[in-house]
Amino acid sequence: MGRLRAVLQLGPVSLILVGLALATTPASAAYPERPIRIILGFPAGSGADIMCRWFSQKLSEVSGATVVIENKPGAAGNIASEAIATAKPDGYSILFGGAAGLAASPAIYKNLRFDTLKDIEPVTAVAELVFALSVHPQLPVKSVADLTAYLRNKGPKATYGWAVTSAIASTVLYLKEANLDVTQVTYKATGQAISDVAAQQVDFAFGDVMYVLGQQHAGKVRILATTGTRRPSAAPDIPTMQESGYQSVVVAPWWAVFVPSGVPREINDQLAVWFDKITAMPETKDFLKSQGGDPLFGDREYVRKRLTSDMDYWRNITKLANLTPQ
Repeated sequence: MGRLRAVLQLGPVSLILVGLALATTPASAAYPERPIRIILGFPAGSGADIMCRWFSQKLSEVSGATVVIENKPGAAGNIASEAIATAKPDGYSILFGGAAGLAASPAIYKNLRFDTLKDIEPVTAVAELVFALSVHPQLPVKSVADLTAYLRNKGPKATYGWAVTSAIASTVLYLKEANLDVTQVTYKATGQAISDVAAQQVDFAFGDVMYVLGQQHAGKVRILATTGTRRPSAAPDIPTMQESGYQSVVVAPWWAVFVPSGVPREINDQLAVWFDKITAMPETKDFLKSQGGDPLFGDREYVRKRLTSDMDYWRNITKLANLTPQ
């Protein structure tokens, strides 16, 4: 009764101000209240996993939340993308996504159970890295020109492996410009393709530079070239494909953070603030450069526009490769 009397004693203006304060307090003010799940469409130990674990650890530090990575590899990232597209839009499920997979899937797969632009909402961009052309160390080639001559001489018995969309683009552009006809071997993950290069089961494969550099340091493969417009800081002695004479082979996969459509704007904004802060950290820049990558800054509109543009790029790639949507 005393509490009711106290409320009734408030004047009309006071009651209005109290009501406005309650109405404008966001429901997500306490976010995050429980662990945040980051979904990744690549297996543990992959280059993508190494990068994702860096960002997840930093996210835990800046947000104060427990962050858990859930690896969902397969189908060129579509398993992970579908998982985020159908997740509850509450900010506790995040996709650490390679934009190439999201952009390429509509051109490669016929029956996607999600719409990249409608069911998944961008948060912010985080990183860009290149791919690397790898061969077995004992293969008698020391340059891309050597590899091209070797493959042409080997003829139909020559083979290459690919697993992810950026590897597809890199290979298609190389084979097209070199005018080569080589037998394709498809893998579920980059690690499997590179392992078969190391085992001399296939002649070459493109893989993300983070992972392939580690394999080169272990003596399992040799990198002939990378797919950026400049040499990565982590591999200054390795030429680009353009420097090697293949001007069209420029593939620089980029990474961004996504959430399910419908996540409250204030939560999306908060995630963007956190990830932008992480990307701007000097130690993040050093980490990415040591792995062959670079920080990438871009808000949700930048991500959306670039993703839309990349979809057109991938429609052209599938035509060049004569890929039939599966």
